Amino acid sequence: MFGFSLTKLVVLIVVVAAVLVLFRFIGQRTAVRPAAQANPKVKSEDNSKAFDTEYDAESDTFVVRGGKNQDK
Repeated sequence: MFGFSLTKLVVLIVVVAAVLVLFRFIGQRTAVRPAAQANPKVKSEDNSKAFDTEYDAESDTFVVRGGKNQDK
């Protein structure tokens, strides 16, 4: 029952492959698509909250480049 056989290994490989394919399928179905792909009539806007940063050796941290506050 607990020994290895070719049939058991093939079944194990098929089950693992089926689970991976299922997770990929679910991941593609639930992925967030940009507004331009979901509805081509809607103009997508860049609403990212990314900051352009640079390394400050004096404080040993990264600071916002240009010093402007982009949160407002």
